[in-house]
Amino acid sequence: MSHQLWTSLIRYNISPNLLYFLDSLRNKIKPSAIINADAERIVAHSRGLVNDQGKLTYAALTVLDEFETFLVKTRKKVTTDVLGENFLENIKTYREIFPTGFLPHGEIARQSVEELKLKFIWFFKTYPDFEWQLIHEAANYYKYLKEKDGFKFMSTSSYFINKTDPKTRMLKSTLADYCQLLNDDPDVIHRETTINH
Repeated sequence: MSHQLWTSLIRYNISPNLLYFLDSLRNKIKPSAIINADAERIVAHSRGLVNDQGKLTYAALTVLDEFETFLVKTRKKVTTDVLGENFLENIKTYREIFPTGFLPHGEIARQSVEELKLKFIWFFKTYPDFEWQLIHEAANYYKYLKEKDGFKFMSTSSYFINKTDPKTRMLKSTLADYCQLLNDDPDVIHRETTINH
């Protein structure tokens, strides 16, 4: 976890427990038993973070907003570190390889960029040696093969990245298999397309 996340707490001299209490108050949820909510309420009140009516003060909202800003920035940095600077463009390119609308088995072929982003974070952490160019080539080759069969057994854009095997309960990546295939035999696409033309 980034130390940067804690700078706002250090600056305002607020403990993680107190932050959790204040955030729970803002979101109108009951804090879980991991903290002593009554003790944190007393501290919050004595520090001017909660008023006599039990409402958050401007000072409390300032701390919460600052912490949230750091959290979003850190999340974005992690995504960029894992997926690369142009990850949104690369995800959109990948997504558009898949046909629009429904596949013959009834599933929608293309999933949202946000869903694919989460899947690709897993993919790049699991398979750090594969790069976007290879991923796009692998997806294009997969689409080419499935198109010849009318997309009958084609995976969705999300399931192609990973899907839990119902028997083994393990995550399986068909995309990784295709990337490895192209790494092992770079001429496979050329041979396949030559034979079929």
